[in-house]
Amino acid sequence: MTHAARARFDVVMRLHYHPLSTYSRKALLGIRLRGDAVELRELNPFAGDLKRADYVAMSPFGKMPVLETDEGPLFESTSILEYLEERGPRCLLPAGVERLARHHDRLADLYLLTPIGKYFWDKSEAIRATTEATMAVAWQLWGRALADGRPYVCGTEITLGDLGAAIAAHYAVTEGLSLPDDITAYVARLERHPAFAESRASAQPFVEATRARREKKD
Repeated sequence: MTHAARARFDVVMRLHYHPLSTYSRKALLGIRLRGDAVELRELNPFAGDLKRADYVAMSPFGKMPVLETDEGPLFESTSILEYLEERGPRCLLPAGVERLARHHDRLADLYLLTPIGKYFWDKSEAIRATTEATMAVAWQLWGRALADGRPYVCGTEITLGDLGAAIAAHYAVTEGLSLPDDITAYVARLERHPAFAESRASAQPFVEATRARREKKD
């Protein structure tokens, strides 16, 4: 590696995030698992932080998270983590299982995190039914991957393919949706790791505050 490359990698990065945000949690989980030196900047989306001109300049769709790097800002959680993986070392996309890890990451984004995110904010019966049906099919896919006894979807190591599933399972439980037994056991294995336990603990106060606001409004 050249001196210039080493210098570039030594620049402090900043993650703009919120502990309740599913995709913020995914990015931060990956960073914790990798051990990257990243400065954290917690946003307050309820106070308009996502609409600030300086933030929109980094994230044009006004979404979380954003990673500031010396090469410019990056948004979208998977893009952030793949960027870090390209810098090295390869932790979340280990050799031999990259495709499988990416596939489950994409499945989690589309069929776990997206539906549970909608239901978290919209408790209508129609949204609940759609969420339960979609997630049930997705959990079957996770169940097939785990059926041979492997602890995680790609084998013996936690990868990118596990992050979204753990977050979606947490919110499913907080919102009163049931999980298959094999998924409950899988998530319990993941949450033995301090990064997953910390992610849940950081999000939970905001879950409870959101529930309190909802009940007060009702």
